[in-house]
Amino acid sequence: MTWNRSRVLAVGGLAVGLAALLVAVLSAVGAPDGGVSSAKAADATITSRTVAIGAGRVHVTALPTGTCFTVSDRDGSAHACPARTSAQDIGFAETTHGIGGIAGADVAAVIVRLTHRGTVWATLAQSVFYAAVPPGHRVRAVVKVLRGGSRTAFAA
Repeated sequence: MTWNRSRVLAVGGLAVGLAALLVAVLSAVGAPDGGVSSAKAADATITSRTVAIGAGRVHVTALPTGTCFTVSDRDGSAHACPARTSAQDIGFAETTHGIGGIAGADVAAVIVRLTHRGTVWATLAQSVFYAAVPPGHRVRAVVKVLRGGSRTAFAA
């Protein structure tokens, strides 16, 4: 009798396992694939470029999710991915000896306000900017100047 009981338990366990496998396979067959379609994959291109300005370089990468950039100079680098990158926006990152970033098409100039009453105008080229920070100074604020003349200051 014991031999029959263990055989029934084994066959019953096997049946329950097969039923669970069948349910898992059927639910996976009916589920959406969740992958990237070929049309979305074609749109998801990544472009990048590097612009050298004086002692600094700004490497810009345009991703499907937004634009990121890396500012590098002789002693280090800084990276940022601004939330918005419209024609009137700037994004900046500060290294040990400089500050740089990206600027929209409507940005005419970028002014860097420093400690000890210092001011540096950043060089703007190909929608990126960079300004070297002189020794003994630190960045206090970054001011964007739009083509219409309006100015907006951002704390650094």
